Amino acid sequence: MDTNKGSSPGEKAIAKFTEMMIARMEELKGNGWKQGWIGGNAFGDAPQNLAGRTYSGANAFFLQMYAGMYDFKTPVFMTFLQATKEKLRINKGATSFPVVYWDLSIKDENGNRVSKEDYQLMSKSQQEKMEVFPFLKAYSVFNIDQTNLEVVNKERYDGLVDKFKAEHREDTQGMYKNQSLDRMVEKQEWVCPIHAEKQSNDAYYTPNPDVIVVPNKSQFKKGLDQDSIYKDGMAYYATMLHEMAHSTGSPTRLNRSMSGKFGNPTYAKEELVAELTAAMVGNSMGFDKRILDNNAIYLDNWIGVLRKEPKFIVSVMADVNKAASMILAEVDKQKVKLDKEKFVQEGNVINDSKGNQFADVSVFKMRNGEYAIRASFKGTQLVPKVVSKEEKQAYFSLSNSEDKKQQLERMLLKHYKVEINGIGETKGKSRHL
Repeated sequence: MDTNKGSSPGEKAIAKFTEMMIARMEELKGNGWKQGWIGGNAFGDAPQNLAGRTYSGANAFFLQMYAGMYDFKTPVFMTFLQATKEKLRINKGATSFPVVYWDLSIKDENGNRVSKEDYQLMSKSQQEKMEVFPFLKAYSVFNIDQTNLEVVNKERYDGLVDKFKAEHREDTQGMYKNQSLDRMVEKQEWVCPIHAEKQSNDAYYTPNPDVIVVPNKSQFKKGLDQDSIYKDGMAYYATMLHEMAHSTGSPTRLNRSMSGKFGNPTYAKEELVAELTAAMVGNSMGFDKRILDNNAIYLDNWIGVLRKEPKFIVSVMADVNKAASMILAEVDKQKVKLDKEKFVQEGNVINDSKGNQFADVSVFKMRNGEYAIRASFKGTQLVPKVVSKEEKQAYFSLSNSEDKKQQLERMLLKHYKVEINGIGETKGKSRHL
């Protein structure tokens, strides 16, 4: 593929993405499509920059793939300027990777350039008189493994590595288990029904009726060793995610063109969107999706289209981003509900740094939509206290149980300081008498 000297940074980035995708497809063909789309280890969360801001769309997918190609331990990236501000050194010979974003070129009726700031301050009628041209821009990033972060701040580096370690969860059959997707199916809380409880020869989504059918999980168990059986569980969820991606494209949702038949170009694009959506979501959940056997016939078609029209990947990834965002939003809701159910069931006990013990601790959603914390302290049931949106988000975004307990302790000490001191004084006086 030709990356001409005259190409813009955005065009060069798209050419880079397309080259990478073609190379991956060729590799999938060569190994009988038995490896995953992303390659390497799955990270269990979306790529982010050093400040913690996550990447989305094409950037998220290709940064995942880039990290897998080079066996980086985390999908955490930074610009050269960020590295300089952090007093970090980029390793000698390290190659950067592009991140793209959309910008606008704006001109008035006389052809004079208008800044985005001025454009945003205009009234709607004034904006309609402007000529607005969107275009892609790009900047370069480096993975933290391409810097000396591990040497100069090992504690921070190890913390990032731990954050992205995918948890090992298996069911009674030894297969990978995903609690969020299991709950979504059990409670039927996806955008359409998912039938996965019965034996089925195929997995499919039908717009009319609006329903997903996936073979029973046990049907995916084909491995002969423990590792293979565990990955068979991943294949089950990956297949489910593929069909969930299709269901996002219905006219009442994202309204993608889904009118084609098996084997034609429209259908081929929709299959690529579903495959890459499932791969991106799966990687963010801790597993790498393998290409479906019946989609292997499309590899030559996809490669041919990408070689002919490199910008095809922009259209595909735009759809992938929307579908993946829709699925991940629902997965996050399931995580919140699972956390709530877990603490209700366990009657969670928290011991703070001063030796005080709180029992029956939970963060729960009230009828008015707000969240509150409740607990008992030294045998006294405390009145629930409303927590802030920031506290709620910080708590439910944590996956590590120890981190969650520390966040609960901070919230308990903040909201029940007066009550704790009062109960402590009362108990002390009682003992003295």
